[in-house]
Amino acid sequence: MAQSIFDERDIMFNVVECPGSSKVLEIEKYEDFGVDDLEMIFEQARQFADDHLFASNAECDREGSHLDKGIVKTPDVMKKLWADYVEIGTIGVSSNPEYGGTGMPHLFATPLTELDCGGNLSFSMINLLTREAANVIDSFGTDELKDIYLEPLFSGQWTGTMCLTEPQAGSDVGAASSKAIPQSDGSYLIEGTKSFISWGDHDLTENIIHLVLARIEGAPKSSKGLSLFVVPKIRVDENGQLGAENDVICSSVEHKMGIKASPTCVLNFGENGACQGFLIGEANAGLSHMFQMMNAARNGVGIQGLAIASVAANLAEAYAKERKQGSLPGQKTSIEIAHHPDVKFMIWKMRALVQAIRSLIYHGAYFEDLRYHPEEAEKAETLFALLTPINKSYATDLGFKVTELAMQVYGGYGFCQDFPIEQLMRDIKITSIYEGTNGIQALDLVFRKILGSKGKATDLLIQEIEKILADAKPKMPDEVEKTESCLKSFKAALAHIGQLAGSGNFLQLQFHATQFMLGMGHLVGAAFLLKSASIAHAKYESDAFYKLKVDSTRFFIDYVLPEANSIFHTVTIVDGGLVKETL
Repeated sequence: MAQSIFDERDIMFNVVECPGSSKVLEIEKYEDFGVDDLEMIFEQARQFADDHLFASNAECDREGSHLDKGIVKTPDVMKKLWADYVEIGTIGVSSNPEYGGTGMPHLFATPLTELDCGGNLSFSMINLLTREAANVIDSFGTDELKDIYLEPLFSGQWTGTMCLTEPQAGSDVGAASSKAIPQSDGSYLIEGTKSFISWGDHDLTENIIHLVLARIEGAPKSSKGLSLFVVPKIRVDENGQLGAENDVICSSVEHKMGIKASPTCVLNFGENGACQGFLIGEANAGLSHMFQMMNAARNGVGIQGLAIASVAANLAEAYAKERKQGSLPGQKTSIEIAHHPDVKFMIWKMRALVQAIRSLIYHGAYFEDLRYHPEEAEKAETLFALLTPINKSYATDLGFKVTELAMQVYGGYGFCQDFPIEQLMRDIKITSIYEGTNGIQALDLVFRKILGSKGKATDLLIQEIEKILADAKPKMPDEVEKTESCLKSFKAALAHIGQLAGSGNFLQLQFHATQFMLGMGHLVGAAFLLKSASIAHAKYESDAFYKLKVDSTRFFIDYVLPEANSIFHTVTIVDGGLVKETL
């Protein structure tokens, strides 16, 4: 068997050792699970991702999905992929067992999602959307809606979508004009157009269940007037049987730079006045209900960035160890390019970035689970919310940088379709744009998570970092000292942000927000890497994997973390006056 494209050892290190699952498995709802349950599923999923998802990734990209006489057709291989994937049974891996989910911790679901995303990003989106659409129905829907929709979604019989964006509204969800007209039987007629709907239509399953934001007649015009509706493509009766088409029409499929096998659709609801929808949760609370799916999707997109970056780095490193080109001074024979200092530096940087991203993502899943821990819940809820925009943006922005480095390692061949890197670079770019652009993540971080919590969230984060540094100091004193210096700069920048908010200088806050978020990603990534390195340090001399963990941490703190120091310094001393200049 060919070598796997996945870094199974590092994935399981994050699950078992750091942050580790021991505290998660203390939670009552997870007490029947163990790492052996994950390992059993993981190996099957890993083999499927290597042998089928990644093996067909280029074919899916070349063929793409397209609209043909009103029908969205996916690549031929996609149908078998979906049928085989459904047999593995991981769509509802972290979802309610009462309706066919498995109910495993998010820390266990994350590596399975990483496999899907790294194997074939276009394919992975359909199960991520389906799972989270079902989870929203489970959280806010009536028992009748749950009984009708959840089991077919978790089983993969049907798929789900999230319909927020409209052509005239873009990221301004509150400007949505789709409307919902109450009917005498308690249902609603839905009318409107939604754009950029991932997997909005396709030929893989017999039905597609859309979650649609629309405004009930008479509701406020702002985002506070939006309600959430279940809108099936094919009508479903109270017994779960399919009926007539539900006046949901795909009018076009976008032509995109990447993720070409994932149909990104424009959907028209109710063109003929016959699109039936059912209210989920409270009227006018649709956006708050949908935020559950949006936040889950943002964490899922972070995993996408991690997964593609990891695969690109692994492929580039393997290529560099095989490709012979040139020689070092004093040598006459060609050597593998991995021995050239410039290439070696790029490999170290890819390793360090991927490990930092993975540490951030898996700590996010860890805190997501600890929200149910009786002693950790409040702290975990705050840290999970704070990390969500950081993780989404850091994994996707830096993940893209990793694919750039991977292409540079491949040289001209990386730019060609004969090798997978050019597709990975095209595919990953969307991750910094959808589910809230990374600029929107920065505004969420600064205004909602930091200023909105009145410093509580960052106080908890600083305490967490300081504890990590204290534990790591006896083992890695130089690295801890450099991170302490960065933490001091962060505190100064944080105080300055508070001063800007206090003086009402919100434009300047927005001007600095994205850079500030990047600096936070570097700082928290360094802290979590030090936490991992502290565990690995004891086995540094005897195990190559643990040596790599420690050395990657040293590289990250020496070569990546200084950028955070620079960012925090700039935020503190530069007035951002250019934000007022006319462009």
